[in-house]
Amino acid sequence: MTTEFSFHHHLRVRWSEVDAQKVVFNGHYLNYLDTAMSEYWRASGLPYPEGFGHLKGDVFARSNALQYHAPARFGDWLSIGVRCERIGTSSLVFVWEIRTSGRLLVTGETVYVFVSLATSRPAPVPESLRLQLDRQKQGAPVHELRSGDWASLAAPARTVRTAVFIEEQGIPESEEWDDDDAQAWHVVVGNLAGLPVATGRLITAGMPTGEAKIGRMAVLNGSRALGLGEQVLQALIDAARARGIQRITLHAQVSAQAFYQRAGFKPEGPEFDEVGIPHIVMTLRL
Repeated sequence: MTTEFSFHHHLRVRWSEVDAQKVVFNGHYLNYLDTAMSEYWRASGLPYPEGFGHLKGDVFARSNALQYHAPARFGDWLSIGVRCERIGTSSLVFVWEIRTSGRLLVTGETVYVFVSLATSRPAPVPESLRLQLDRQKQGAPVHELRSGDWASLAAPARTVRTAVFIEEQGIPESEEWDDDDAQAWHVVVGNLAGLPVATGRLITAGMPTGEAKIGRMAVLNGSRALGLGEQVLQALIDAARARGIQRITLHAQVSAQAFYQRAGFKPEGPEFDEVGIPHIVMTLRL
């Protein structure tokens, strides 16, 4: 088995995972793999479960084969390598390994079966899923960014904003949709199968000359920590610059203030409440 893996996930052994022999209990290694697989799907542009729901299917483990080479101990920093070895008609075969400080601990092979949600029976692996995994294996982008007006991007933008603002954050639907959408410039990021996962908008209408406002920035929970928010924000900044804008403002949720500061935005004024969530005004001069 080759040791070249297209994806790695890292985690530390916890005290509760060590048995009376003072090493990691053997059954925990499959838990480690399962944790790594959920991150693998995320990195492949298939956030679980939304990514598979969009494909109208799911994956179920059919078999696991493990070989133990050395024990892991409390506090060890584990590196879990995962690679899709081959894809059959309805099966996906993954090989994996776990190491600590370069020392090989466990190797394994896991077989999943793609199952139709409609029939609960094995079904052919969709071509779009094959494409996502192939692009991930090559280190190529697994997401695409689109920009345009509300008429062309309303549906995907609504999908993301509904999931993040209305369902996750509990913002009333009446507070989410406004007349600015129809006049704004929108950006949407989706996976290669067409699942929208991130969005944002740029408002210039009604703003003072040379100014614009960025808002409705959202990323699906399962697709965060992949840099997609940064992609959306940069695309909106570039759109503002192309329009000759000199100053961009936004109302940042306080929890996201550091995210905007990394992009050069500076806070202005005190915190304030907006739709029941602490916000702060931030600005960027172009």
